[in-house]
Amino acid sequence: METKVKNREWVKNAAIVLLAALLVLTFFSNTIMNRNLPEVATQYVSDGTINAKVRGTGTVTANGSNVVKAEQTREIRAVMVKAGQTVEVGDVLFVLGSGEKSELEQAQEQLQQLQLSYQRTALGGSYTDYTADELRVAAAWEDYVQAEAALDAMDPMGNTDSDAYRYLQKQLDKAIAERDAAKEAYDAALAQAQGDLSTAEGERLSAEQAVLLVEGWNPNDPDPAQQALQQKYLNDPQLRIDELLSESTQPEEGEESAAPDGDREQKLEKWQALLEKKNAVDAAEASLNAISTDRLDAAQQQVDELQEEMSVYNSSPEYQEAAAAKNSAYLSYLDLKNTLDARKNADAKSSASIGLDLSDLSRQIEEQKKKIEELSGGEGNQVLAKVSGTVQSVECTAGDTVLKDNPLCVIEVPDMGYSMAVSVTSDQASRLRVGDSATISNYYWGREITATLSTIRVDPKDPQNKKLLTFDISGDVNAGTELTVSIGQRSANYDWVVPKSAIHSDSNGSFLYKVESKNSPLGNRYIARRVSVEILAQDDTSIAVTGDLGWGDYVITTSSAPVKNGDMVRLADN
Repeated sequence: METKVKNREWVKNAAIVLLAALLVLTFFSNTIMNRNLPEVATQYVSDGTINAKVRGTGTVTANGSNVVKAEQTREIRAVMVKAGQTVEVGDVLFVLGSGEKSELEQAQEQLQQLQLSYQRTALGGSYTDYTADELRVAAAWEDYVQAEAALDAMDPMGNTDSDAYRYLQKQLDKAIAERDAAKEAYDAALAQAQGDLSTAEGERLSAEQAVLLVEGWNPNDPDPAQQALQQKYLNDPQLRIDELLSESTQPEEGEESAAPDGDREQKLEKWQALLEKKNAVDAAEASLNAISTDRLDAAQQQVDELQEEMSVYNSSPEYQEAAAAKNSAYLSYLDLKNTLDARKNADAKSSASIGLDLSDLSRQIEEQKKKIEELSGGEGNQVLAKVSGTVQSVECTAGDTVLKDNPLCVIEVPDMGYSMAVSVTSDQASRLRVGDSATISNYYWGREITATLSTIRVDPKDPQNKKLLTFDISGDVNAGTELTVSIGQRSANYDWVVPKSAIHSDSNGSFLYKVESKNSPLGNRYIARRVSVEILAQDDTSIAVTGDLGWGDYVITTSSAPVKNGDMVRLADN
């Protein structure tokens, strides 16, 4: 009996423990399950303002600057300008001392060499007297004149003062002149007619190409019949014109019009133009064929008759001797004159070359003298401003010795404008366009400053993620000024605004996850639901969207683990 009581006590205790365990599991199951769910941070969907402007800060730089360099190794005696000072062309920038002794001695030696070269070149030239040669040329000409007079005084028969021969010679000269004039007139008329024909033929070919184009014909059509038909129309455009004029624009019942009115009128226009050009070619050919050679033939016949008449005169030995003497005298004159002219031309070229050499040496001597004067030192040795602008930096101080080509100072030239570079993200740069105007955020006084976006390029410091915006700056600004700019769209209000971290995208577009609450016997359950959205505007932190959203909706901004549509999540403790 006692054993049965002990067994019942054991069963009772076991039941109590089991029941307690079930109660504990029931009350804490929600907590245990939540510990295994992704923890998410959420934020309300609300209306708000999107300021889609891109902002950035940069330093203004001058587009143009003049680097003043030392022309020789010199000592700086005095610096006459300082950074930020405005200078004009001709202002004194630096006062120089003497140069190095070795450089001065070298410059003096070069001057002596240049002066010696000048003297040697000058001695190389000489004056040439052409008096004797010119007298010989004049005597040869006089001999030729006398020989020509002796020949003119006789006829081919050896007689002097032959009136009949002289009259015949004059007639022949007149006939030859008429023959030459007729030949010139004929050649001019022929060239004009041939040119007119060539021009007309070119215009006809252009008109023919226009006809082929409007008709849609192929001049190289392999069909012989089609080629023959085309050639028939091209040879006589009036045939095609008559056909086109006979085509009715209103087809009879059951028939189709051969061509729309517009096509027919266009074809008519091209065929009529071809007809005009072909008629112009025919007219040009007629003008060419009409050129007469009657005047030229008559003039040539007159010359032939006079030359035949003169041939009856038999030249005497005296006449032949006089003619030979005239030719010999003229050849002697030409030989002497050509020889003298050749000598003068050669001497002139030599003198011109010597003059150029002397001029160049003289210039080098003057430049070398100036160089020696500069190297010798003195208060007059100054470096002057070659441009107007603002001294951006001074690279030396009084007492320094600067080497040749080393910079002395930098002058920014405002006439060439200013620019500023600002680095932004690639996403921000994608919202901008070249030519956009920017607002200067830290502009408070002075004349207005304007900034215009001129280029958008990859930022070499971070080519994967950044772009470099370059702005043209104008107004009351100097190099080195730091400006903050804002550029882009104006601010606007939107119904649904969410943090940028809530937006995701895939092949189906942009989306976000909103949190849905579901009641259960063990408490609220939270489920992530995918919502496709369309992005309307965005700024650096927020995005305005449209989609299946409502007031009071929560959207997931971050999660401790990847989330998919329909996953249960737990909310982060605030």
